[in-house]
Amino acid sequence: MARIINYHMTALTGGGTGALDSIDGNELEDGYRAYVIMGGSFSVYYLDADSGQAESSPNIIAPDNNPGTKRWIKCS
Repeated sequence: MARIINYHMTALTGGGTGALDSIDGNELEDGYRAYVIMGGSFSVYYLDADSGQAESSPNIIAPDNNPGTKRWIKCS
């Protein structure tokens, strides 16, 4: 059974500590989840390892380092 990793972040982009895009793509696997709390808003993202879509914040976030085709997709 694959392990599921959950990240708890405080920003979407910017590459700094707590930003969703700061997580190295080499560390990510399909299905990982991220919870982002910023400005009193709560959002859930899942990692799609073969998405390859263009980054479009806040709905699609690409890792800054080693993104390949991995994208964080905002859950509706």
